[in-house]
Amino acid sequence: HQNFVFCCKFNPQSNLLVSGSYDETVKLFDVRCGECVMTLPAHSDPVTGVDFSPDGTCICSGSYDGLIRVWDTATGECLKTIYAEGNPAVGNVSFAPNGRYVLGGTLDSKLRLWDVTGRVGVEGENVTNESGQRTGKCSKTYTGHMNNKFCVFSAFSIANRNRQSIVSGSEDGKVYIYDLQSRNIRQTLDSHSQAVLAIDAHRSLELIGSGGIDKTVRFWAPPVVTSS
Repeated sequence: HQNFVFCCKFNPQSNLLVSGSYDETVKLFDVRCGECVMTLPAHSDPVTGVDFSPDGTCICSGSYDGLIRVWDTATGECLKTIYAEGNPAVGNVSFAPNGRYVLGGTLDSKLRLWDVTGRVGVEGENVTNESGQRTGKCSKTYTGHMNNKFCVFSAFSIANRNRQSIVSGSEDGKVYIYDLQSRNIRQTLDSHSQAVLAIDAHRSLELIGSGGIDKTVRFWAPPVVTSS
C-alpha cells in the first residue's frame, strides 16, 4: 500500500488476507508466502472496511466515497456497487453470517442491511452492478446510535436464536443493541465515557466486547438468572 492500512480480514479458509487502505485500494495477500496476489483499484476515497463472505468467494469493501462494493475473490471482478441516498461516507462493512446480506455503517448515523443476492432495487436505496443494472435492495435500516465523525463498527450477535441482534458502537458513549428483524432498539449499554468505536459479538456465547476513546475495553453479558 501507498498509504496507511485501515482494515484487514482473513478469509474463512485462512489462506488469504484482504486489506483496505487510505490509498483507495483493496489488496489480497497469499498468507503462505506473504505476497500480494491482487490489487483492486476499488474506490475514489480511503477504504474503511473489508470483509469476506462466509464461503470466501466474495469480498466486500466500503469507503468514504459512499460506495460499498462486492468483488469476486478469484477474478477481482466488481460484482455489485451499493450506495445509499445522499451517498453518505461508509465507515464499516461486514457480510451477514448467511452470506446473503452486507451490513454497512454510514456517517449519517444509520446502519443498512443490503440484500446482495440479486433482487430488484427500490428508488432511493440502490444496488447496481457496473452496467447500471439494479440487482438488490436495502432490506432494513437501523437508527438510534450516533455516528457522524468516526468510523464506528458494528457486528451481528446471533449466539441466541431467540435474541438475534445487531450491535453497534456510538459517538454518545453507548452500545446499541438492535433487534435484527424488527429494527427496534432492544437495549442500550451505557458505561463508556466517550465514543465507542470498536465492537464485536462472540459467535457462540451471548458476549459483547466494546472499546472506546476512553481507553477502556468492556465486556457485556446477560445477567445470570439464579433460582431462589
